Amino acid sequence: QAIVKAREELATSNLTLGRDGGININGSRIGKSDQPKAEITPQGDFLIEGKAVSINDDQRALLLDYRRQVHAMAETGMAMGVKGADLAGTAIKEAIGGIFNGDGQQVEQRIEAEARKLEAEAKQLCVQLTPLLATQTKLAASLPEFQPYATLTQTDVDDCGKHGGASVIGGNGKEVQAEIRDNIRRSVQTAVQGATAASG
Repeated sequence: QAIVKAREELATSNLTLGRDGGININGSRIGKSDQPKAEITPQGDFLIEGKAVSINDDQRALLLDYRRQVHAMAETGMAMGVKGADLAGTAIKEAIGGIFNGDGQQVEQRIEAEARKLEAEAKQLCVQLTPLLATQTKLAASLPEFQPYATLTQTDVDDCGKHGGASVIGGNGKEVQAEIRDNIRRSVQTAVQGATAASG
């Protein structure tokens, strides 16, 4: 339900750049700077401090494409968050089940395998950065007022691949992946201990 609501808000609200806007990439935000607040409306208008910048049809098309690509990345991130939560729930169920069917020692291996699949999916965020950078470059060249908000760089794209995609949603990739594994292990261990105590 939260995902559905978030998608509706993305579709109907303005995409904010500049102060308090954008999405995390390698610890920084797209469009975050000392520039005035800028927004891209669902209709493709470009606002700076609430005032519409004069644009032509080609510029509007680029603004809409940029907005769509940023929102696609946000949706990918949200979907990964849901899968991560599902994985934690699966870990607990598997741990409890393992107590009663005798394969408790194999539970962590199965969950680790699922965690690695999730990490692989995170790399798809990196794939989305390349066309986003291309659109940003075209938009900045076409619309001078947008240039101060074009902060995504090729280095961001390259670093994303190095960190396995986790950097797109903030933080160091290895640290994020390690935290996921640690949380899963803790969930499994807690569930195993609880199930053992109950069966005892």
